[in-house]
Amino acid sequence: MRRFLLSVLVFFAAVTVIDLGVGLAGDYLRTHSKGGRTKALEDLVSKDTHDVLILGSSRALHHYDTPFLSDTLGLDVYNAGQKGHGIIFADGILEMALKHGKPRLVLVDIEPAFDIYVSPEDNADKRYISLLKSYYRDPDVGNLLKDVSQEEWLKAHSGMFRYNTCFLTMLADYLVKKETPRDGYVPLHGVMTTEPPVPDSPKKSLDSLKIKYLRRIISLSRSAGVPLVFAASPKYASQDDFTPLKELCKEENIPFWDYHDCQQIALHKEFFQEAVHLNADGARAYSRLVANDIRALIK
Repeated sequence: MRRFLLSVLVFFAAVTVIDLGVGLAGDYLRTHSKGGRTKALEDLVSKDTHDVLILGSSRALHHYDTPFLSDTLGLDVYNAGQKGHGIIFADGILEMALKHGKPRLVLVDIEPAFDIYVSPEDNADKRYISLLKSYYRDPDVGNLLKDVSQEEWLKAHSGMFRYNTCFLTMLADYLVKKETPRDGYVPLHGVMTTEPPVPDSPKKSLDSLKIKYLRRIISLSRSAGVPLVFAASPKYASQDDFTPLKELCKEENIPFWDYHDCQQIALHKEFFQEAVHLNADGARAYSRLVANDIRALIK
């Protein structure tokens, strides 16, 4: 019996040491990455400052031609869009970014499935905190993690859990000096040639946690004295419903730039790679419109 207990203790001690090692290695790789998205995110939340900060999902990442915006406006415009993430992730990023810089404008591109309504792929909104778990020691991010899931916050204390989905990516970004996309923007190429099927329009339920973080990012920006804008970029033949966001913006006196069904872009297949993502030509056409809006707001 004594030998069995000793074996159990040795096993758990070994697991603990391995877990601590993975956590320390992950922290090192994250903070010493040489390029790629790992370095881009780490620099954004730890040291970089920008005149205009764009947040949102892949629709932000691919729709805002920030080199063009920077050159046109004479401002440092940075695109921090992240594939598959929405307002909850955006709040965590902004919490950290505002600790060392104050943009002249924060623009959040809204995707209803990620930012307003319950989505069947949400997994109780846990998907939106995957990239924030490595920053759990930041008090504001820690509170966000606990708010979304107490269980995920506790698991984030484990190095193996914290880095289980991104360790290899960080290792590659550390070992190979990948080019970090200029101003964050990633253009898409190719043209949609066929008419996409008309999507079903099931009854949508508001996601109370997403609405909470829409309000929270308004409060966060307001407290920091940073102007905030919500925007809806074009989607081909869009049927999205932004009514809850429009009501919130009206209540909070926040601008909402609604281009989701802009006829000069949203009805033209040549501007899209596929129905929900603009290609590089579409992003440039849309960014021209946004540049005018930003110029009018930042005088």
